[in-house]
Order: sequence, then structure tokens, then C-alpha cells
Amino acid sequence: MGRIAGFFKLASSSISMVKIFNEMESRGDYKAFIYTGDGIHKVCSASEIQSMSLNEAMIGFDSLAASSPLSSSSDQFEFIGDTDIYNLDELACELHCDAVENMSILTRLLQDTFSLDNCSDHEMFQRFDSSLRTIRGVYAIAFHIGDKLFLARDRIGIKPLWYDVSSGFAFASEKKFIEMSGLHEVVELDPRQILCYDLKNDTIKVYDREFLQGLAEHQGSFVEVRDGLLSLLKDAVSIRVPDEDFGVMFSAGIDSTILALLCKGFAEAKGVICNCYTVGLSGQVPSPDITCARKLADELELELNVHEIGLDTVEEYLSTVVPLIEDATVPKTGVALTMYAACKAAKNDGINILFAGAGADELFAGYNRFKSSASVNEDCIRDIMEMHEVNTYRDDTVAAFTGAKVRLPYLDEKFVEFALAIPKEYKISDEMNKIILRKAGEELGLPKYVTERGKKAAQYGSRFDQALKKLAKRAGFANKTDYINSFQESR
Repeated sequence: MGRIAGFFKLASSSISMVKIFNEMESRGDYKAFIYTGDGIHKVCSASEIQSMSLNEAMIGFDSLAASSPLSSSSDQFEFIGDTDIYNLDELACELHCDAVENMSILTRLLQDTFSLDNCSDHEMFQRFDSSLRTIRGVYAIAFHIGDKLFLARDRIGIKPLWYDVSSGFAFASEKKFIEMSGLHEVVELDPRQILCYDLKNDTIKVYDREFLQGLAEHQGSFVEVRDGLLSLLKDAVSIRVPDEDFGVMFSAGIDSTILALLCKGFAEAKGVICNCYTVGLSGQVPSPDITCARKLADELELELNVHEIGLDTVEEYLSTVVPLIEDATVPKTGVALTMYAACKAAKNDGINILFAGAGADELFAGYNRFKSSASVNEDCIRDIMEMHEVNTYRDDTVAAFTGAKVRLPYLDEKFVEFALAIPKEYKISDEMNKIILRKAGEELGLPKYVTERGKKAAQYGSRFDQALKKLAKRAGFANKTDYINSFQESR
């Protein structure tokens, strides 16, 4: 995980580095650094921060940091980022980097981007955007050079980034970090924009990045499109498989089962272990996800880890999750509980990376509302463009709290562009949704009870929604919403 924040032109008394440090320290043993204008300092305690003069500052936790001169300029640049990049070998070769790691490659990439003298802001934006497009992965980065500060994130918006211009300039991975400084006009950075803040003139410029425009519908046969889809999905999974044991969030639905099967094959080829994690409420009535996962794991020879938790543990998790996701609703809380429980179980096993099936429903018309859609593919595109507002911030924030990285192959940009150009009749009918994905599962040899299993949202498949209902009643609340809100009020 990585968390970043920065504050410029604020009164030093309002810069909240100590509060942010204390917030992160409560989450676990995260390495921290602060850029203060005179270099990067590793920080081990809040007292070290209190002794610093912070007129301008950027802070990072288990994230990337660099400070060095540009190759053809006297300007110094400072860079921090929360990144997970999958094509490091390819980028290292193109940039002639010896060390294959995020830091050296991104530093070199940004040096090459910003080292031209006398270029206009528009040219600078274009070069920056062009460089970012060579990255295959997810990122939220801040780049400070001279009087300019640039912010950018991956174009789907998997990695979060927020900012506020009401008093100076502030940015952070989490909205709450900015609000700790008393700023309450916080805006989420549009993933399809690069933002530049001019510290000297106190002005902002934005550059619009093209994405998902002019998609031409595939003209091939169903089988041709299915095979193209499978090829791109295999590539999206393969490039994300790490050189260490990892996990898959496994609900035993079509999305996660395809992922689990592909991950298992690529893990075996790399000599690592792929562990499937299924979570649910314990009790006399078994979780549907756990029941199906156990049957399927036996049949497909998957490494299955079942994590059943009782009502008291659910309530304990809620005290963490609800304040963490900030604007908790009943559906959002139910999904966040599932993510938190799976990440916590994986981390307890020493697993740092989890794959998840996010994006499949949006790409392949997986929700019932698509059956009444006037334009299925336009609605699919809209859902993908809005995912950063609805889903990815919740998921990344919950995973980051546990120290886990979540990788989302269905949201690989190449795969997304292909999937959104699939004809609607290959996606949904009156009888079935996600048709082509289900047929891809059949091609991989999945049993019919999986390929034909209906969608069950995470909070229902895990029975965590039932847990919320029971806990609300036990605590004397009229409904689940009031019960959830009580965790916000008790912060």
C-alpha cells in the first residue's frame, strides 16, 4: 500500500502532518518520509515532525519518493507516488534502467518528461500524459518542480487522489487527510485530468486526457470475440501475477472463478501459490458464497481459505470500516466488510497481494438494471467512467488500511477498451447477463453450476447484510442505516 499527502501555501500551524502520521501509525508499522523543501527525511515518530518547519511539505507512507535535479536543467524535482506497476521489465528496457523497480523507472520517466527547456504548459501536459500512457498499472502521483506541482492518477481511477484549493493547495490519497487541516472543500481529482498548481501565482490548470472515445464495435463472430476476450484477460492476469504467494478474493461467482482458475495456472508456472479467500458470516445458515466455494475448490483443486466470523467480530470490523470509508451507506458498508475481512485474513497468512473481480459487472452488463437500458454499451461506459466515485475509493482505502495491495485484471485498460466494444447482444439477453464472460468460463472448463450461477452481491453472498440487520436490532436501532451512522458519530 501507499498513502501520500501534500500541503503548499497553507499556514504552517494548520498543516496536519502530525495528525496524518498518528492516523497512519494506528494502522500499523508503515515507513514514513517527509519532503520539506530541503530534502527527504525518514520519520519514525510524531515528535520528529513537530520539530520541523513545515511551510511546504509532502508526506508518504510505504510509497515512492525521489528528489534530484533534472538532467538538462538546474531545477530540482520532488516526486511521491502510490503506485503498482506491472510492466517494469518493458519500461526498464525502453528507458535503459538497470534497476527494475518502481522508483528508478518512474524517476527516469519523469526526468525525461520534464527536462525540456522553454516548452509551453500545454506541451508539458502532453509529454506528461504521453509518458503516463506507457505505464501499465495503477498510480496516484505528485510531481513538484520549481513553482509547479503536477497531480495525476491512472485513467480508470483505481488509485485515489483528492485536493483542496480553498486555502493554498492540499492533496492526499484520502479525503480525511485534507480535512484534518480544517479544509472542507475537498474535490476528487478526475482520473481523466492532469492538474497543475502554480505556487507562484496560486492558479490551477487542468489537461483533459482522452479515454474510451470513438470505440468501434467489434464485427467478428461470437467465438472470435470470446477468444479475443480470453486472450486479453489472460494477459491482464499474467502481467499482474507476482513472484510471491498471493491471493484471490473468491465468491465462487463467474467473475472470481475465472480469475482463480487463471491465477492458479500462472502461479504454478511461476512456482508460487495462489490462495483463494472466501469470507462470510458464521452460524447455522451457511453463507452461499462459502458453500459454493468449498464445492468448487474441491472440483478445481484450488487452495481455499475460508474465513467465517461471528456477529461480535462483524461489529468490531464495523468500528474500523465505517469511519474509514467516510460516507458509509448500507450497500457500501456490506461490500467494504467483505473486502476488509478478506484482506485481513490474507495478511494474517502473510499474503500481501489479492486479486479481485471488480469491473466485470460494469463491463458485461451484470446488473439487472441493464435489462431496461436504452443503450447497454453507453451505460457500461458510463459505469466504468464513474467507478472511481462509487467503488474503487472504498476498495483501495479498505485494502490500504490492512497493508494489502488489490489487483484488478478486469480493469486493465486494454481489456476495458476491448470489452466495451463488444456488441450488447453478446453481453445480455432477457434470460442471462454477462453472456460472453459465462461462455468464456465454459471454454475454460468451468462447470455449469458456476457459469449459470446468478449474481449475488458481496454483502448477500457473505451474509454480512444479515449481520447488519441483526446487529442493528440488537443495538436497538430502527434500521441498518441508523446503526451504521452511529459508528461515524462515535469517532
